[in-house]
Amino acid sequence: MIMWIRSIRLKNFKSYADAEFHFPEPIDGCNLVLVGAENGHGKTTLLEAIYLCLYDKDAVSHFKRAGLNEISYPVFLNQALYHSAEPRYGSYAMGLEMEIFQRWRGQLCGLRIRRKWSFDRDKKCNIGDNEVYIHFVKGDETEIIDEKDAGRYLNAFALPFDYAPFFFFDGERIVQAAEASGAGNWLNTALQGLLGVTLLNHLKDSLSKYRSSCITESASKKVAEDLKKAEAALQSAEASWDICKEQLQEAEKKAREWENKRDSLTNQLGGGGDIKTSAELLTQKQQIEQQQKDFRNKVKEAVLAMPLAFVQGERLEKLQIRLQGEAKRLNHEAGKEQIAERVDDFWAAFTNNEKVGRALGSLAEPILSAPLMKEAVKDCWDKLFYPLPEDCAQEIEHNYLSQQAHAEIQTEINKLGRMPSEQLDSLLAQIDEREQQERDLAEKIDSLKNTNSDEQIAALKEANREVSKCADETGRLKANLERQELTFNRAKREVEQLQDKESDNNPKMLKSKRAGEVEKVIERLKERLLAEKTAVLSDAATRINREIAHDVRIDRVRIDALGKMTLFGQDGCETRVALSAGQMQILIMSLVSALAEVTKYQAPLVIDTPLARLDESHRQGLFRHWQGLQQQVILLSQDTEITPEVYRQLEGSVSKTYLVRAESLSTGGAQSHVTENTYFE
Repeated sequence: MIMWIRSIRLKNFKSYADAEFHFPEPIDGCNLVLVGAENGHGKTTLLEAIYLCLYDKDAVSHFKRAGLNEISYPVFLNQALYHSAEPRYGSYAMGLEMEIFQRWRGQLCGLRIRRKWSFDRDKKCNIGDNEVYIHFVKGDETEIIDEKDAGRYLNAFALPFDYAPFFFFDGERIVQAAEASGAGNWLNTALQGLLGVTLLNHLKDSLSKYRSSCITESASKKVAEDLKKAEAALQSAEASWDICKEQLQEAEKKAREWENKRDSLTNQLGGGGDIKTSAELLTQKQQIEQQQKDFRNKVKEAVLAMPLAFVQGERLEKLQIRLQGEAKRLNHEAGKEQIAERVDDFWAAFTNNEKVGRALGSLAEPILSAPLMKEAVKDCWDKLFYPLPEDCAQEIEHNYLSQQAHAEIQTEINKLGRMPSEQLDSLLAQIDEREQQERDLAEKIDSLKNTNSDEQIAALKEANREVSKCADETGRLKANLERQELTFNRAKREVEQLQDKESDNNPKMLKSKRAGEVEKVIERLKERLLAEKTAVLSDAATRINREIAHDVRIDRVRIDALGKMTLFGQDGCETRVALSAGQMQILIMSLVSALAEVTKYQAPLVIDTPLARLDESHRQGLFRHWQGLQQQVILLSQDTEITPEVYRQLEGSVSKTYLVRAESLSTGGAQSHVTENTYFE
């Protein structure tokens, strides 16, 4: 079923005093609607009106994902009232009305939505004092919908709000939003909303809380206390893990910014003399850095990316012995952790043992109740772990490595150890040589002087230093993130073990145990959903990108369950092409279209500033893509995007046009005027 927006009315909303838009049903290949307006004349306002009318306060949570300004609901409303609105009975009113329809079993059906917000004498919105009227229309029949059922009807006859950013968005700024957060993070968030994973997570959390409450209510005092401590540790570990994720995301964002700045400055330095030399040297340095990265991937990044790997003067055998000792120390510490808290259990078992009582006789009570005796037992318990076992490292030098990382590195070292000595020496020499080349080039760059380019060269040096610092910082944060994840998983297992222990011993815990089983089912369901949908999404993004883009360097797009995007060339190998602003927009537009396609909703596309960064070839590719769709496509464009010449090419697919022009008011602000069946001339 194909949905379309049939009408929109704006009353005292931003620059619109009172305006209406009416759009026909997309049929017979006429699916395009053109709304022309210059910047600041009311294009984006129309997009915001669609969001607000459909979703009210839920709308603003998706503004950032759609490329709109991130803003709170109260602030947005207080800024939205038309500047020259006329009061009525000492107050002001702002309203939006919208119709979104589809054909269902041959009948016209859909929703009419009307919202109204009230403002006081000072033009401050009375939050909560708004009105909403939603009517369900089916043929000639109309039924009013209770507000509590609005979400269900919007999902069925309009669009779930999680899906909205894939259908209603700013074509230029959505690219900036994706770049700012990182395409992987942006895609991951999109996938979560697309698959309803957010709802599954809420359900899983609710089940976990229910399970914990059941256990707490019926558990023994000691188990309840242990569980409380374990859950507090879990919450702390989760918080630390989340902080690490945020820190890494921020560091990666900063790294991308400095890399882009470095590349931009390198391109700018193009003249003669020292300027050209500087650009050439920096290009060489970047090439060497990339060679190092590629080389690390060939051998194993787990080995070569770490400071411990082949440090100067350290032989492979010595490194291996060191790591083996550290691994034994880690295993020793892990074993200590597992039983360290069992000393109280041991003491309880010891004092209650019948044989101990017989051995001590009448002295049992005074001896076993003495605090000094319990302290002595604890001291003896601690001595079980010291001195350290033979061949165990006295300290862990590479404390950023997990037990798993140690094991992986050991495996790789064993592989390297089986290499012919000549081959191994060659690998080590390559690393040393490239590191020396990096140092030499850095010195040459630092020595460059040119009175006409000192500022650019200085900026270039700074960018180069920051890129190196960012690489070190992201490496450190990745290692820290791995450690925090291990801590979180360990704390989680401890909570689960305590819950399972009590569940097994208490018949009243059957419901709790079942809740735990449902949690595991939900986790498996999430994994399956992500695996299946990312495969479908990858295929759709690949096909759409091929349709739109003229750049043959990108032949295939692959997206994994975490939102990581990998690009492949025609040779089937991963490619690291440097995308221009226009190419990045095409790629993001392909992803957005693919996400919209995967939802299976034939909803209208409303795109603000759809073509700003694109060359003629890419624009033609997008036009062909939109013309080939069955659903309504509303393009909010400037005259430089869809010129009169382009309009004449598209005219056969255009069902409606509007031209919006704004005039400045003497009282401040502006008023947008809408002209039907008109476009830029």
